[in-house]
Amino acid sequence: MPYATAQPLHPQGPAMNLVLYGVDRELLARLAAKLPPTTVLHWQDCAQPTSAQDLQRGAQNLVLLDFRPEHAAASSVLAQQLQQAQPELILVAVGATAAGQVEGIVMALRAGLRDVLDLDSDDAGIETALRRALSPRPAASAQQVHKAKLIVLLGVRAGVGTSTLAAHLSVLAQQSHLLAQGESSPQDGLLLELAQPAGDLALYLNLDSRFHYEDALRNAGRIDATLARTAMARHASGLVLLDRSSGSDALPPSDPAALLQRLRGVFSSVLCDAGGCPLRQLPPVLLDHADEIWLVADASIATLVSLDHALKHLSGQRERGKRLQLVINRHDDNGGMSPDQIARRFELPLLATLPERPRVRAAASHGHLLLQDAPRDPYLRALAPLVQRLDPAACPVQAHGLRERLALALGGPQWKIK
Repeated sequence: MPYATAQPLHPQGPAMNLVLYGVDRELLARLAAKLPPTTVLHWQDCAQPTSAQDLQRGAQNLVLLDFRPEHAAASSVLAQQLQQAQPELILVAVGATAAGQVEGIVMALRAGLRDVLDLDSDDAGIETALRRALSPRPAASAQQVHKAKLIVLLGVRAGVGTSTLAAHLSVLAQQSHLLAQGESSPQDGLLLELAQPAGDLALYLNLDSRFHYEDALRNAGRIDATLARTAMARHASGLVLLDRSSGSDALPPSDPAALLQRLRGVFSSVLCDAGGCPLRQLPPVLLDHADEIWLVADASIATLVSLDHALKHLSGQRERGKRLQLVINRHDDNGGMSPDQIARRFELPLLATLPERPRVRAAASHGHLLLQDAPRDPYLRALAPLVQRLDPAACPVQAHGLRERLALALGGPQWKIK
């Protein structure tokens, strides 16, 4: 029998017509148990001859494709066939976001599907996703009401600690934002990796990232809160990571203007880690659109020469004096020029001075952050001005009290620091 139908037990209002189209009807019962009562669920075997009427079952109609990992490849082929033969159909992926399952969701997004039913969500979440898929898409002009602050963290030389700084700063800002806005805050911060080598941020944050910057470029028009929630890697703090696939070489040549616009419409803040990436490889639109560019340097002679070269490259930037800021990392009172001297020499505002702390790198080598190991460390206190610049809505970073709350929120122990 090519199809089966499950009728709602307690109809309330207009019924949604869902057609599960695939090769395995085992999913039918599992899915039916999570659907709202105003839903009629049909099964259509893709191995049987299928007409447009088999998939278009009246108003409020959605076609569901099975994107669990074991069926994702076959469903990708079905999605391409349906998009070409019946572009008016609304296609929705069915998958899961649990560990080991998210790869199927990523394949759905690559196949062009925008909406996802997450089998790991509750019944209310399933119904919300269905209603969202049936809702008319807002015009692009209406989508971009919010515009998040975009800050580029630009390491002037490889090895000055830019990615380590980006990981600590973004998590601390995210936690501070939640403390200020409450757990109901609808938006999270984004950490965007354009650094070289690629993949370090996922290691520092102990995340398994499957949806990367290269994927986002190809799917820029579909970036929204749903995609961010289901496909992008998410830290325990709520921070979202969009990184590059490990081992990637030069940045893709594609213009990221559309992607940046979408990301700034979805997230509360966007911090871009560009540590170690040659300036000539960074997309000009990234530097042009950034609200601020923070130049990360230390006091070594080689780094100061690189800082001079970076400033010459950025000499034509609009509002250069307002957007360029200096961050001195790994400062040692006994080594080289002082941060104030460096700032005066290069005519840059000094935004922050971060102390040399070997325990920062020691924590990173174990796959976790200093927030968990030593929440009162001077390095974290020195991040306060950066947190406030990145996210003005965040709680001010306190010397006492807040660190302990952050450590507990991250699941780490409340250490006593000598």
